[in-house]
Amino acid sequence: MKKHLFIGILMFSFVRIFGQEINDTRFENIVNNLKLDKAAIREEFCTEKKMPNVEDSYIAVLPILQGKSEEDFFVVRNYIVITDENGGIKNQYLDPEEITSDAIMLKSITIDTGLYNISSSIRAFGIKISVANGSQPNPYSSETISLYYPVEKTLKKVLNDLELSRYGAEWDTRCTGESEGNSSVIMMDKTKTNNFTDLKIKTISVKTISKEAQGDCKENKISKTFCRILKFKDGKYQ
Repeated sequence: MKKHLFIGILMFSFVRIFGQEINDTRFENIVNNLKLDKAAIREEFCTEKKMPNVEDSYIAVLPILQGKSEEDFFVVRNYIVITDENGGIKNQYLDPEEITSDAIMLKSITIDTGLYNISSSIRAFGIKISVANGSQPNPYSSETISLYYPVEKTLKKVLNDLELSRYGAEWDTRCTGESEGNSSVIMMDKTKTNNFTDLKIKTISVKTISKEAQGDCKENKISKTFCRILKFKDGKYQ
């Protein structure tokens, strides 16, 4: 159990240290072009990534505060833009989804430019949101992904907050307790719905029960694998 908790903490530390940073010049130009108040931006979570399939194009995410905030207690909405090398805006989109950081704290925002070829002419990209609490006896963490693609001068959101991973546990901080973790991957299926590729979601779920016996910590793991299909209906995957 200790090992699982340590890995979870290390994972989030790695993201914060080696996360996708944003170029200073592009950041300043995005702020000016969108006429944003810098005081309302949580700059530590700003990120960008080069679009691998489009020349001179960068995806950037700027979390915008909604109302008053404190150090770890705040609400943001993501301004997602595609810019040229100088920060000129090609596409802009203010995501309606609010991200709340309170007892479950926002840890990172990252951009995923994987091969999300959702139609013959559309390659989407993902925005991943990672959160976690600070509890040692009851640790919790989760990562979700939303998918977008450019349409004219804005973006279209086609997948909203699909959970890619989740970990939760209740234990005595030494050995005895239970934990459960899920990990999912998105695969492009061979079938289509409304001319959009169906998404096959493969999930591995692992439940671990730990007990102390004769001075050792014994673990019993139960693993399950299951799949489900998301189809494109009414403008989004569901």
